[in-house]
Amino acid sequence: MKFQRVIKRLILLVCTGMFTLSLNAQDKQEYASVDGDVQCNGKLVPYLNITIDGTTIGTFTDANGHFKIMDVPRKKFIIRVSGLGYKTISREIPLTKKQTLQIKLTVEEDILQMEQVVVSADRNQTNRKEAPIIVTSIGAQTFEMTQSANLADGLSFTPGLRTESNCQNCGFTQLRMNGMAGAYTQVLMNSRPVFNGLAGVYGLEMIPANMIERLEIVRGGGSTLFGGNAIAGTINIITKETLRNIFKIDNQLGIIGVGNNEGGNPALNNQLNINASIISDDNKTGGYVYAMIRNRDSYDANDDAFSELVEIKNTTFGFNVFHKPGAKSKISLDGYRIDEYRRGGNKLDYLPHEADVAEQLNHLVTGVNLTYEKYTNDNSDKLTVYGAAQDVLRGSYYGGEQDPNAYGKTTDLSTSLGINYHFNMKNFLFPVSSTILGVINTNNRLNDIKLGANGSSNTTLTNQLVNTLGSFIQQDWKSSKFNLSVGVRFDHCMVDDLENNDQNNETFSSVVFVPRYSMMYKVTPNIRLRAGYAKGYRAPQVFNEDLHIDLVNAARVRTINSSGLRQETSHSLTTSLNTDFVINNSPCYFLMEGFYTRLDDPFSDEFYDPSRNGEFVYLRSNAEDGAFVMGANFEFKTFLTTKIETQLGYTIQQSTYESTQAWGDEVTSVSKDFMRTPNQYGYAIVNWKATDRFNTNFSLNYTGSMLVPHFGLSNQDYNESLANGKIQEGDVIVGERLAQSNSFITLDLKFSYHFELSKNNQAEIQLYAGVKNILNQFQTDFDKGLYRDAGYIYGPRQPRTINMGIKLSTR
Repeated sequence: MKFQRVIKRLILLVCTGMFTLSLNAQDKQEYASVDGDVQCNGKLVPYLNITIDGTTIGTFTDANGHFKIMDVPRKKFIIRVSGLGYKTISREIPLTKKQTLQIKLTVEEDILQMEQVVVSADRNQTNRKEAPIIVTSIGAQTFEMTQSANLADGLSFTPGLRTESNCQNCGFTQLRMNGMAGAYTQVLMNSRPVFNGLAGVYGLEMIPANMIERLEIVRGGGSTLFGGNAIAGTINIITKETLRNIFKIDNQLGIIGVGNNEGGNPALNNQLNINASIISDDNKTGGYVYAMIRNRDSYDANDDAFSELVEIKNTTFGFNVFHKPGAKSKISLDGYRIDEYRRGGNKLDYLPHEADVAEQLNHLVTGVNLTYEKYTNDNSDKLTVYGAAQDVLRGSYYGGEQDPNAYGKTTDLSTSLGINYHFNMKNFLFPVSSTILGVINTNNRLNDIKLGANGSSNTTLTNQLVNTLGSFIQQDWKSSKFNLSVGVRFDHCMVDDLENNDQNNETFSSVVFVPRYSMMYKVTPNIRLRAGYAKGYRAPQVFNEDLHIDLVNAARVRTINSSGLRQETSHSLTTSLNTDFVINNSPCYFLMEGFYTRLDDPFSDEFYDPSRNGEFVYLRSNAEDGAFVMGANFEFKTFLTTKIETQLGYTIQQSTYESTQAWGDEVTSVSKDFMRTPNQYGYAIVNWKATDRFNTNFSLNYTGSMLVPHFGLSNQDYNESLANGKIQEGDVIVGERLAQSNSFITLDLKFSYHFELSKNNQAEIQLYAGVKNILNQFQTDFDKGLYRDAGYIYGPRQPRTINMGIKLSTR
């Protein structure tokens, strides 16, 4: 342990020294300026990014495709042009005297968006096509085409990803990637691992689409750079940032449950989005702000006076500001604040403990991220120092039968401090290589207590401290045929249960070696073969899903860790083949990706002491045998014509324990299969640009059949409830069963029309209308009444919904 501490301190000392030297470095050069135009197919192209490699200097082309950069170093430099829908180009230009250089640049269309720049492959800006691992990017256009109002809506339009609702009372939404539950996926905010714990329970639906610049998704172990718990993969949420002066306001009204044959009344969902940014004339200082106000009524699908979709009131505000002190440095600060109220159950106008069943949550989420970036020499070496934090306060009520002691208060503070250094070498063992090394410390303090109706504390459910100190190094090589990436991470993870109901002051401590290897072989310029291996782990801590408390038959259900719980370890293998080609002048892209993950000492939940304090308790322990997840993802994109774009994705997979695991309380309630995990699912998107002003968008989501636990009353309780009139025949089931759900297909359709308000399309109004889940394929076998199993919910997340809206934007 002493040796490990010495190594960690040495790494910190070296990185701190690099930081100090970079701060003292001064740019002792004279400057000139560059004046230019960018065109494609003979036409000038507006709103493309113009940057100078190895500096923070940059601008964008205006509405006429023209740009001007001031204060460019007087020497040879590489100017780079990039933008959505165009291939990135670079050009070396000598600038040897104080002058204004006139240049003209030409770009090519990148219709399939294969050359988009991403940061999630290796923590550095990388062309998607050249990354040794597959990185899927979802931009604002996909959210708009699919009528996705928030993060949870948009994630389902990616191979290997599926979002689901897990509770009728609180609307808990969970993401499953490559067949594994939400806790196996690392969610990042601007590459920082602070979006965990309590925020992960309802956070997928809290984050509005207008907050997101893009999502970068890495399937499979991304453990080396982003942490060992990225077992299923990584989702990096890149928030909006300043590129130019814009203003947008968008208001959408939705009517949920149109044409419901079960008798439920339609509910309203209104969402207002506002975005604005401003940047200085010299492009050295800028800021971006966004806001969202959402109000959604609860929805009762089967007319039993209990909610299937919960009431939501959400107000979100965020910002991103930056300043460039010099040509090689940049300071950026981004932050957000989410204030959300949600309530489900019945008697929503009553106090929670006056209702028969109520789940009520008040969340206040505050996040901040401060980053300093510095280019240190002409090789574009880069130092990054950052600190990020997210604080979550939650007031809750999970209770049934007018329980006054079911209130709760939860605090969750996550912090991340780190320093990275990225340097390039022309020759290190192989030609053209780069190295990134860094140190990161993440800390999470979670305190969850029960409160009585008078607000006094009565029971501590969780009081946990998790701290992980990690150091990593990754080496990348690039050649004309091979790209190779080798990385390793050392984590010292400590989990301290400061107060545990079963055993006080139990502490878990472990040093974990986490490697990652990936390679890409360019079979031809348009065919790429990739393969990779990654190790990961999950420490025995409280996870996102544990903080969602189910109500089954009006009784609380929660999860606790068993004494002596060991860490879960994973070994992941991925292979992929992707190609882009042309059929009858139509550009096409195809991806075939295989994945296999072996889990050793996997966590398994079993019912434990169900009569304890009127609660059901899941006891998390290590399964005797392992588990594995395997399957294949397929993705296809094409432009049938210049006006019709098509995207298809499909996943076939299997998630299985090697020995049977208990999913219920009865002896026969066992299975080898993962629960709530379909073996097949997929999506499709079609965008038809009928004219320059009129668009039609069609989207589809398919969810295959899956196993869903369904819990009911005992024979005695069922008969007593019938006799006293608390339930009717068929409202709930007797005993427990493993239901095989139906498969579902949801079809969505949207129309939009644009009106120009000024020349050069500087301002426009968009009118749009659409229908989600046209066929109304919504679950029809919900339980009813007081003793329903609120966790027995599957399939599409909402019934048929009509949306209409208006958007005003300037740019």
